[in-house]
Amino acid sequence: MAESRKTYWEKRMEQLYDAQNIKKLEKKLRREYQRLAENLKKEIAAYYQKYGKDNVIDYRELVKSLSQAERDMLYRDMNRFVAKHPDLAHLIPIRESIYKLNRLEGLELSIRLLTLDFGAMEQEEILEFLQQAYESGYLSSMKGLENAPSFFDINRNAMMLTINEKWTNGENYSDRVWKNKERLINSINTYIRDGIIRGDSYRDMAKMLTDRTDVGMNETLRLIYTESAFVLNQANKQAFIDAGIKRYQISAVLDQRTSPTCRRLNGEIFEFGDAKVGVNYPPFHPWCRTTVIPLENE
Repeated sequence: MAESRKTYWEKRMEQLYDAQNIKKLEKKLRREYQRLAENLKKEIAAYYQKYGKDNVIDYRELVKSLSQAERDMLYRDMNRFVAKHPDLAHLIPIRESIYKLNRLEGLELSIRLLTLDFGAMEQEEILEFLQQAYESGYLSSMKGLENAPSFFDINRNAMMLTINEKWTNGENYSDRVWKNKERLINSINTYIRDGIIRGDSYRDMAKMLTDRTDVGMNETLRLIYTESAFVLNQANKQAFIDAGIKRYQISAVLDQRTSPTCRRLNGEIFEFGDAKVGVNYPPFHPWCRTTVIPLENE
């Protein structure tokens, strides 16, 4: 490959990553995570106001059964959630189980509903972002080829198959969104239960919620970077294959953050027909910045 073409593709890939504008999505989701934390704090504050004394909740008060009014409120919230997200109804308890809940379990269910509602928004935002990543990757790659087809366009079915592919640990982006949300729900509810037993104040609980949602945001950001790297590289591959290109060269960003795997594979050449994500085609790990260069006319 001529060095000028290699440099061209390396710079183009760098520009393509930058053009994704992950920072814009990150900023929006950070605001939404802050809003989620505030809504969760309101739920906790209501319990401290209703069942607390001297800024501490007696655990014995929370193992008492829900009142009919409290059950009715949960029914209302559950019905509202299912009406808004019918595809997520399987993630919440069946209606009949409300009769068996105590006050603490009622609080845990409210936290679940709020977090799942947030997860639905997050999934939608990430899906839209990944679609844009695929489109920009495919079209930009085609336009950069010396012998691109005269007419080309996005294959929508191929795009959605790529985005929904369970390419790592048998999971796709959606599976990982909900896995992260379940982890967040469980960590919050465990801390609340343990905190009440310890006699934590509302301020302690509020700080915990901020900390937990910050962790949730970091997990989401890692998901976005990793999934967008996968989708972008797959879009590039599809464009190169559609243009009849047979081989590619691994191109890693070499600096102090480069992983041993990416450093070892940098410059290696493979056939597109043999490409396997994580083995000889990027991404090779979370936060991976490695991409590929098409070997045109070779």
